[in-house]
Amino acid sequence: MQVEAIYDQGRLEFAVPLRLKHNRVRMLVTVEDSEVELDENSYNLPPEIIEAARAMRARFDAILQAPLPPDDELPELTPKQLERIAAFDLRDETKGLR
Repeated sequence: MQVEAIYDQGRLEFAVPLRLKHNRVRMLVTVEDSEVELDENSYNLPPEIIEAARAMRARFDAILQAPLPPDDELPELTPKQLERIAAFDLRDETKGLR
């Protein structure tokens, strides 16, 4: 169920009164990015740690955005890799997934 609510200094107020069955209810709240002020260093980390994290993030982003090599440039699968692929196929077949 989706309901509209207004955030007011730490409290969510429903736009329409809503009666809940329990005192504590887990909810998923969606907030527009433009409404959130991000604190770059909310854990008070030293600058060198923040810089190391940024460098690691940049490396991960580069890996994720790197294009895949063409199929004919990929190395041949090793016997161990082929064995594992077969094991996964057998497991899926046993579970009825294939």
